[in-house]
This record gives sequence, C-alpha cells and structure tokens, in this order.
Amino acid sequence: MLKHVTIRDVAALASTSVSTVSAAFAARGGVAPDTRDRVFAAADALGWRPDRRASRLRRNQSAALGVAYEVTQAFQAALVDSIYLAARNQQIDVILAGATENHSEIECLRLLLMERCDGLLLTGGTLPEEFVATAAKQMPVVSLCRQLDIPGVDGVYSDSHQCVGLALDHLIELGHREIWYLGAVNHSMGLPREVAYREAMDSAGLGAVVIEAGCTTADGISAADALLALESLPTALMCYNDVLAVALVRRLRQRGVSVPGDVSVIGYDNAPVAADPTVELTTVSQPHVQMTEEALRIVAERMKQGHPAGPGSERSVQMAGELVVRETTGPPQEWR
Repeated sequence: MLKHVTIRDVAALASTSVSTVSAAFAARGGVAPDTRDRVFAAADALGWRPDRRASRLRRNQSAALGVAYEVTQAFQAALVDSIYLAARNQQIDVILAGATENHSEIECLRLLLMERCDGLLLTGGTLPEEFVATAAKQMPVVSLCRQLDIPGVDGVYSDSHQCVGLALDHLIELGHREIWYLGAVNHSMGLPREVAYREAMDSAGLGAVVIEAGCTTADGISAADALLALESLPTALMCYNDVLAVALVRRLRQRGVSVPGDVSVIGYDNAPVAADPTVELTTVSQPHVQMTEEALRIVAERMKQGHPAGPGSERSVQMAGELVVRETTGPPQEWR
C-alpha cells in the first residue's frame, strides 16, 4: 500500500520545520529563498501539495473557485480581471489555471481538482465534454462563454444569433452582398456562430461561404495568404474572433490589400486587441462584465448549496452583444 504523504514528510526531507513548509506554500515572508526552493523540491519529489480547502475551513475563510482559461485567447485573458472583481464581490477566492501550448485545459482541470476547489468556472473552448461532465459530478460547474448541454453544468454566454445578426446587418446596410465567414468550429461557440451566420445569410437571401480558419494570430495570417491565392476576394469578411480578424487585417494590408477599401473585416468579442490604433477593428462586443457577474452569481449560489445543479435545473443564460464600429468596415467599392 502506498504511504500517505504528509506535510511532516516534506519537512523531514527538506530538513526544516512543518511551520516553515506551511509558510513557504502560503508565500509568507520570513522564509529564505534557498529554504523555499528546498521545500518545493521536497514536495515535488514526494508528490505533495497543501490541502487548501482544509486550510480554509480551519481558518473560516471563504470558498474557492477554480478558473480555467486559455492564455493565448485575448478575450478569455481579458475576462480574468472581471472574474476577480465579481468573485471578490461574492467573497470567493479564485484559483487560476491557464492553458498554454504546453499545458492543456485537461491539465488545468486536473490541477484545480487537486486543489479541492468548491466550484469551477470554465472559460476555455477545447476541454472535452466528458471531462467537464466528470467534474460536474463532483462540484458546481459553470461554463462561461461556451454553450454546453451537459447534466449539472450551468452556462452563461453571448447570444450567437443576435451578435452575428448585428455584424451582418451592419455589413449589409453598408451595401455588402458577398460576405464570407472565417470560422473555428472546434473552438468555444464556433459551431453556434457558424450556424447563426448561415441562417442570417439565408434569411437575407444571400449565399453563405464558410472557410475553416481557426482562432489564433497564426491562423489569421494563414487565412489571409489563402484568400489572396484565390482569383478574387469577397467584399467583406466576418471572423470567428478578434485575434483572427486583427492578424488577417494586418496581413492583408502588408500584402497591399486595402482594409476597408478593398475588403471590409469584422470581428467578434471586442477583446483589447480590437482597439489597437494600428488596426481599429470593427467588432461585436460580448458583455463580458455582465456575463461574468451572472456566472459568479450562479456558481456562488451552487457552492452555498454544496452540490451541482440537479437534473433539469441547469441554467442557460444568453446575453445580447453590441456592435462596435471602428475603421475596418465601409461600403464596397461599387457603392462609393
């Protein structure tokens, strides 16, 4: 049988006291850097981590919410500050786990489960649903900015049909009839946004053209190069998110295409990158503050109840976005 590792084992291996190990992990002062390094090395060797939930209970502290997000996604990263503020208002501690190229959302989820959080707020877009479902059997889970139909999982996200409708109405009112969509169907809300685009174009009597592009800066560059290899461009492009759109605009301009003179480009999110004065991207703004506040309100209520949503009681909250007109959209050439 494997021996249960305790803080005393870590202290013994690090040749220090239990109180020093506790202080090192609590990031309190008074622990010399070499001692702290020795403590962390011993804990890693033994596979030990402090039980933060038990510590909070002993000190009568507030509950802890685990938050997983994708570091490379500008909109998700921008949500973090809103999450901290909303969590503070709900008297909830936040434990953050960021997914990167070398640290997946699955690893983030495992870390948060090891931290014994009281609830989870998931903003990432690629975490497999079976992992979310497993987590929802253990604690309250709210999906922020990703629409999921999983027992026990609440959701708060923007209304894809309304937001995409705003973007397309803007372009159509400017005179555009050839409006292509650059999507990311395998990412958060990718499919709902594509469906919304197709339905809105059909309602307007226009032909839908969908190109699977992605959601990163590299994807935007690749999409621009692929479009320029075609015989002609449409008069307008709608993008899955702002990161994709900004990279697309920069690459098009770099290769001599005028935006919006030759082609209009519109994004989605109103992430900080959209307001870059070198681009000034027209986009659809998700109400991130209100969405975050609602998500924290729901998860706080679930955490007080001490269990996930029961069958059929899951909440699914859609919120309307707003059009933000900047410098990357204008009338097509024949309308000037």
